[in-house]
Amino acid sequence: MTARAPERAFVTFPRGEIRDEILTSMRFGMRQVPNPDTGLPFTEAEIAVATARLSRFWIEADSIDLVLLAHQNRDLYFADQARIDRASQSYLTGYHGVLWGEQPLSAVGGSGPVDAPATVGTTFVGSTTVPDPAAVNGTDPAGLSYQVLFTVIATAGGTSTGADGAQLQLKGIDTGPDTNIDVAVEIDWSNGPPGAPAPAVVTTKFTGGFSEETAREFARRLLDRVRQKEGAGNNAQFRAWARQASTAVEDGFIYATALHAGSVRVCVTQKRGTTQGPTGRLASVGTLTDVTAFLTPPGSPVVPVPPYIVVTAHVAEDVVTTLALSLPFGQAAGWEDVDPFPSVGTGTPFNTFINAITTQTSFQITRGSGSKDLPAGVTAPSLMAWDPLTSRSEALNVTSVILNAGDVYDVILSAAPSFTLVAGGATVGSRISPDTERRALIAETIESYFDSLGPGELIDLNTDTRSHRAFRFPRPNEEFPQRAGSAIIAHLQDALGATLADAQQPEVSPTTPTLPTDPVDEPSLLVAGDVGIYPE
Repeated sequence: MTARAPERAFVTFPRGEIRDEILTSMRFGMRQVPNPDTGLPFTEAEIAVATARLSRFWIEADSIDLVLLAHQNRDLYFADQARIDRASQSYLTGYHGVLWGEQPLSAVGGSGPVDAPATVGTTFVGSTTVPDPAAVNGTDPAGLSYQVLFTVIATAGGTSTGADGAQLQLKGIDTGPDTNIDVAVEIDWSNGPPGAPAPAVVTTKFTGGFSEETAREFARRLLDRVRQKEGAGNNAQFRAWARQASTAVEDGFIYATALHAGSVRVCVTQKRGTTQGPTGRLASVGTLTDVTAFLTPPGSPVVPVPPYIVVTAHVAEDVVTTLALSLPFGQAAGWEDVDPFPSVGTGTPFNTFINAITTQTSFQITRGSGSKDLPAGVTAPSLMAWDPLTSRSEALNVTSVILNAGDVYDVILSAAPSFTLVAGGATVGSRISPDTERRALIAETIESYFDSLGPGELIDLNTDTRSHRAFRFPRPNEEFPQRAGSAIIAHLQDALGATLADAQQPEVSPTTPTLPTDPVDEPSLLVAGDVGIYPE
């Protein structure tokens, strides 16, 4: 068996060890010589008094220990600077960054779609070069500037609401998270065309706006360069170039020759930031534009002609998951009720789901197959519902739950939840679970687990003759696995700690990303879909 490398290449001493060694040596030496005052050997009492805490000799030894400790801390600091994962920010950028020819990436602006009311035929000039004074640009209420990316001509009913105008893609000229503006924010044109007197309106929240690359993110990029040697446009080099294109890029996944010889397919995921839900890692149009411009020849600063480069995002593929968690009953650290309802099913369906909706405060639920009945005397159990659009659970304001027939219960709420409940069946429909005060932590952990996954393959590696070359890089068995499964339990155990006695995952589907029908299409990435969380 290979011996594990030591944590340090040199011995280190804890506070007080050198002091104690000096005093021990002094006690040993005193036992070897006579007392000059009496001519007799030192007694143990005399030795103890001479080396007692706060004695002259103890203070001298302690002072030496402090001086040596200061020198040791300095040595430890400089030893850390030699390692990318431990270096301070100044050494990380001033030494390691210079050594590898890299520096932290600059901040980028968010991007997203807007509706621009305009007279039919009005041209909105765009440009993927940001900033470009020739392109139409505008400002939000905070004074931050945005630019049109692609030239669009207004048409009749061209906006998402059906009004005359155009749907435009904007990207922040200014940078940072503040450019991730919300829906309904208005953009006043600074140099808009004459046929567009009204402001544009954001239709989907902007994403992809990030501050300068952090030290941790920069260190991870450098470590990957050390771990995977780059050269001659190999997979590792294309991955590094994709991540170098924008600080908004979380990672790049490379599929060499998946389209044809000389082609490279690059799928980029975006940093989540504060975005919740299954689309949080989906690359925005601005991020894709930046990576495309950086990697596509002949305009690319790093890739020469003739490679054929295609840059895309991924397709999110929802995973239905059921979790059974052994948490305390009737406690803040576990389930809200002492006898929580509903429980996990013993067979399909494992989940309790909404099967019919009258209003958002009046609906029916079907409990999981073989799950427990509503406890006797309980008329308003504590319930929560899963919102698949944000990957979060929300406590419901339950007024009553009454058995209708069989496994069906009528539920009345005193107030509607903040999201829209959806009716469906065993594989569709809002999931209903017993409530727990740890709902936010559980949901965040589920989301972080799915964030640890990467996109799937573009071709069938078992049958396709290109499989020796067109596999996904980095390989799933090394970084960003593709499959969803029981590893989520380990994430929950780490997050919930000792309060989680045990956990099971009776349902997860699908477990692997679906292969696209054609390699031209985007690869699939498994994300959290409908999730049911129940007592074990």
